[in-house]
Amino acid sequence: MARIVRWSAVAVIVTAMFASLSLVMQQVERQGADDTPSRLASQVASQLSGAGGSSGDSSGATSADGLAAGDVDLAVSDAPFSIVYDAGDRPVSGTGRLDGALAQVPTGVLEQARRTGTDQVTWQLGDGRRFATVERRAGDRVVLAGQSLAPTEARIDRIGLLILAAWICVLLVVLGAFLVERLIDGASERARRAAAGGPRGA
Repeated sequence: MARIVRWSAVAVIVTAMFASLSLVMQQVERQGADDTPSRLASQVASQLSGAGGSSGDSSGATSADGLAAGDVDLAVSDAPFSIVYDAGDRPVSGTGRLDGALAQVPTGVLEQARRTGTDQVTWQLGDGRRFATVERRAGDRVVLAGQSLAPTEARIDRIGLLILAAWICVLLVVLGAFLVERLIDGASERARRAAAGGPRGA
């Protein structure tokens, strides 16, 4: 019984360690997904401030958000994008588009950015696509920059499978060690019994 308890405790500790590793990995990957949007939001907000708050032309090759790249269709693209919202929370320039128009995020996201100066949220579309977004206040405007979480989530899934495989392998090693110890103890016990019941002198 003591042997079973000891090896069960080892299995529980191993499981807890791998579960913690998986959780930490997920958090690191998710927080890392904010890096590109954060840099982009900071760049756009700085350029808006330098331009005196002008909204510019969102349809040209270079708009007030400082981006020369083409529009990003959020329904299919994983590319980074930015959107500038005016004081009335209306999108006025940027590259992130849905159904041909600049995308509109929930107003609560923009309100939080106006109150605190910056915000970071996961934005999910109706079709399930998720985006890591960073919002920065720029005068009476809010700059939202984001990027699809699809690549990050796929990477998390792959790493999760590797961690799962490693966990199973370690548990098999633990089980093997338990069985070997049991076999060795059984053989030792049989040897002791054989020695105790051996022939005695007349």
